[in-house]
Amino acid sequence: MMSDTTEESVPKMADFGLSKMIGPNEQAKEPFGTLGYVAPEILKKQPYSKAVDLWSFGCLVYSMLAKELPFDSKDDDEIRRMTMKDPVKFEKPCWSNYGSTVKNLLTRLLHKDPDMRITIEEVLEHSWFKKIDEPSP
Repeated sequence: MMSDTTEESVPKMADFGLSKMIGPNEQAKEPFGTLGYVAPEILKKQPYSKAVDLWSFGCLVYSMLAKELPFDSKDDDEIRRMTMKDPVKFEKPCWSNYGSTVKNLLTRLLHKDPDMRITIEEVLEHSWFKKIDEPSP
């Protein structure tokens, strides 16, 4: 994900080795994905839709801001349990640098229920992205 572990590291955001193409109204059942970024419905071996991409995007944004994944452990079984059961947490000191707007976005992206997860259209209209688009004074 990052070029190295220094403060000057460059983000590298590419991992499509375990991906699958799904149409807009299509569902899949095959368990594709990288554990730290995979949605709960995939881990539960339930049919899934493109909502899994929004979960992965949430994991990516979270990790870019916190420099760690939202559900992480050295134990893969613990990662699975956390992903399926634990709420997203904003306990690390770095989260005091970010307002409630991005936390709202991440909470909605990392919603365990894919039917309740924010849609891509809602993401694009979310106030956090609107704030980013505002010109600097």
